[in-house]
Amino acid sequence: MARPKEFDEQEVVAKAVELFQRKGYGATSVRDLLEQTGLSSSSLYATFGGKEQLFLDALRAHAVLERQTLLEQLTGPGGLRNNVRGVFDGLLHMLLEPDNRSSLTLRAAVELATSMPPVFAFLSKYIQELTDMFATVLQQAADRGEVTLRFPAADLANYLLFNAY
Repeated sequence: MARPKEFDEQEVVAKAVELFQRKGYGATSVRDLLEQTGLSSSSLYATFGGKEQLFLDALRAHAVLERQTLLEQLTGPGGLRNNVRGVFDGLLHMLLEPDNRSSLTLRAAVELATSMPPVFAFLSKYIQELTDMFATVLQQAADRGEVTLRFPAADLANYLLFNAY
């Protein structure tokens, strides 16, 4: 009979997100992951299958939070124009900080999209989800009369996200 797990998988994934954000995938060793998460190597491999799978789990978890944060920023009080400015201001602030803990999805796109097919597949789907979400927010603002769209909402969403990333 298998022993019950003595750790919270979500907590381990959250700690892995922090480490991968700080160091990237390539510079993070299995030893680093074990130290950061407090797992034994047998627990890491038995639960997550290794570094790559833990990274993918971390990437998925980060993407959920990132998507939710973006939606909240875009739909918060202040109006769409100010909210979009706020998103870009926040992005600039994050990228220019000396202790850069940038978006894990951005880091993954730069570091791994061409060399790790599962990351490319995930990011392709994720970016489409972000684009669809952003297009919906743009269209809703247009429907309320808050903005006038001179181009289709999906095209504007693609353009703005391309510039953000």
